[in-house]
Formats: sequence, structure tokens, C-alpha cells
Amino acid sequence: MKNKIINRYDTTPNGEVIIKIATQNVEDLYDYYDKKSTFLKKDLSDSLVQYLIQSVDEIGNHTFVLQFYFDNNTLNASTKEKIQNSIGDYFSYLQELEQKKMKEQIRNSFIFMFIGFCFVSFALILGRNENFVLEIISEGAMVGGWVSLWEALATFLIRWLPLRKKLTLYRRIALAEIHFS
Repeated sequence: MKNKIINRYDTTPNGEVIIKIATQNVEDLYDYYDKKSTFLKKDLSDSLVQYLIQSVDEIGNHTFVLQFYFDNNTLNASTKEKIQNSIGDYFSYLQELEQKKMKEQIRNSFIFMFIGFCFVSFALILGRNENFVLEIISEGAMVGGWVSLWEALATFLIRWLPLRKKLTLYRRIALAEIHFS
């Protein structure tokens, strides 16, 4: 299946997948509301960002280059460098945001784990008791502890992996080789 996807793309003589981006003007790469900002401070257009993310995700671990085509612009070296820097900077910024999310997820996991251990410990301390009310409190604390421990485990094992994948994807795009035609 993956080879069928890769066959949809052109490749360089070195076997790198070429992700082609064609537009009329350099300004089309950037968010409409940032028209007055310098290239380095502009946000990339949402459609370009989504296209790059989907394309790089689609090709998997294959090496790739980004190939830009502009209909109405002849690009000088300075503009090319600014485009390369703005793409690298933007995806580095997204990478930083994902790292913050990952740290927050890990922090939340440890908080849930601590709460879970406290509840389970409290339940074990109360233990089996002749008092009906204390028995119910003990069982409730045990259930609450296990729910909290499950949340910690689910956060760490299940929710953390997609963030890690995004982080890798953003890093690959930020460091991508860029060509212009």
C-alpha cells in the first residue's frame, strides 16, 4: 500500500520524494492577515500547513524535499532564504507547542498517579473494617484510586504517542531541504 502512495510522487535522482507546492505569488504561502508582516514573522497559510503535514505523513519515513513553483515571481536569493527560514521557523514553533503539550501530559500523568496511589493507600489503610460506613469509604477510595491510576496510564501510553508523532513530523518539515523552480 505504501509503495502505491509513494508512486504518486516524483523523486529526485537521489530517490528523495518531491513534495510540490505551486502557487502564483510568494504572498500566497502566508496567512492573509499577516500581509504587512515581514516574511520571518508571518504565519504560514493554514492550507499550506495542512498540505505539508498530510504529505509528509503520507510518505512515512521516506526522505523528501519541498519543491516550490511560483507563477508570478522571479525569486532572488534573499527571498528564497526568507521562505526557507519562515518555513523552518514556523514548524519549529509548532514543534515547541507540541513539546509543551507533551510535558503537560506527562505532568498530568504523574499527578493522576500520585492521587491514585494516595487513594489506594488510604483504602488499604482502612482495610477490612467491621464498620459499614468505613467499609464503603474504603471501597470508594479503592475504586477512585484505580480510576486515577488508569487515567495516568492512559494519558502516558495512549495520548502521548500521537503527540510524539506530531513532534517528529514537525521536526522533519522544519529541517526539510527546499528547492525553487
